[in-house]
Amino acid sequence: MSHLLEVNNLNVSFHTYAGEVQAVRGVSLHLDKEETLAIVGESGCGKTVTSKAIMGLIPDPPGEVKKGSEILYKDKNILKYSKKKWQDYRGEDAAMIFQDPMTSLNPTMKIGRQIQEGIRKHQKISKQEARKKTIELLKMVNIPNPEERLDQYPHEFSGGMRQRVMIAIALSCNPNIMIADEPTTALDVTIQAQILNLLREIQKKNHSSIIMITHDLGVVAGMADRIAVMYAGEIVEEGSVREIFKNPQHPYTYAMLNAVPNPELESKAELHVIKGTPPDLISPPKGCPFASRCKFCMQVCHEYEPEKTEISEGHFSKCWLHHQTAKKLYKFDNVRSVMAE
Repeated sequence: MSHLLEVNNLNVSFHTYAGEVQAVRGVSLHLDKEETLAIVGESGCGKTVTSKAIMGLIPDPPGEVKKGSEILYKDKNILKYSKKKWQDYRGEDAAMIFQDPMTSLNPTMKIGRQIQEGIRKHQKISKQEARKKTIELLKMVNIPNPEERLDQYPHEFSGGMRQRVMIAIALSCNPNIMIADEPTTALDVTIQAQILNLLREIQKKNHSSIIMITHDLGVVAGMADRIAVMYAGEIVEEGSVREIFKNPQHPYTYAMLNAVPNPELESKAELHVIKGTPPDLISPPKGCPFASRCKFCMQVCHEYEPEKTEISEGHFSKCWLHHQTAKKLYKFDNVRSVMAE
């Protein structure tokens, strides 16, 4: 069975005055119909660059999608698309909800016109029909008084309402794939919940697939079907939400889960932190990228990159702890048990 979207060996670099930044290094993932995939990791790990590559939004120069990279949408390599095909793909097949609506929306244009732009570009309909559809979209994303508000400017909307407008723009052509890049950043908890519920409702109604980009594991827990954990431009662990939360198999995943604030802890209890900083991707380490921050690091971790190990069906991890020699050395059978000590 083929996937709706499949990314194979994606490598993306940016050429800067300081050197070549290898932002995404050999990423492979897939997305099925009506599925939600969460890509999780620290800032700078390559999540957004991966999503922009899927949308064909890597600026060239300074960006470069390397040869050998493959992005298949319905079994066709979209990296070979012409400029016209890319324009048709963006909006009709895939759409992106950007992180900061205030910088993504044009402050000099009314909301209604910004939504109608995409509709009229992809669908041959009149201004009156486009306006009618815009009102329907604003109703769908629960913006009150849509007939009046479509004639307002972005600064007249609250942060949560601006994010709803961004969702309406993404939905304007009913795409099969929605990429949500940190859609709840800078919103309070109540508004976050409303935006996530809205995305779930829209996904169910339109039978669409979602790629959720986030660093917040709390968002992931109730939203995603599968999780891909990214670090230093690589996917280090991938599995179902249950597998990742209940049975993390990579030290980075385990450290991230421990770093989530626990309301049951005493008020003066020390919060867990991941010590150190991510590696410089101008000169990436030749071994495991997490080695310098990992308390289970062995000599081999600095010398060789770990292979992808299948833990269970659909659950993969890249860590030397899965090697039989490491298990004999540390005298354990289950990686999860040694990390919990």
